[in-house]
Amino acid sequence: MNTGASPAVRAPVRRRRPSSSDPLRKVTLQLSESIVTAIKTLVTAGEAPSANVFVEDAVRASLRERRRAKVYAAYEEAANDPAFIADMNADVIAFDNALRDGLADK
Repeated sequence: MNTGASPAVRAPVRRRRPSSSDPLRKVTLQLSESIVTAIKTLVTAGEAPSANVFVEDAVRASLRERRRAKVYAAYEEAANDPAFIADMNADVIAFDNALRDGLADK
């Protein structure tokens, strides 16, 4: 039965070109069948340009999140280090004094 609606037209897929400083390298990975099916579904629906791009973006996002978690863990460690806090407080006082240097009292 034809409903009269035209089929969805997908935009042409743009492929990323590797930069000369970070060329692509072919690797073999094993993924769960359900993950492969989900990726193929996204690509077929036009929600991802290709399985390669989707996987690379997912890995890049995971790596970024891991780096962020390490940075925040370091912030937490520093915030709980009395010597670090004392040093930071001394820096704040020094900056406050530097800001007041040379200002005329009015």
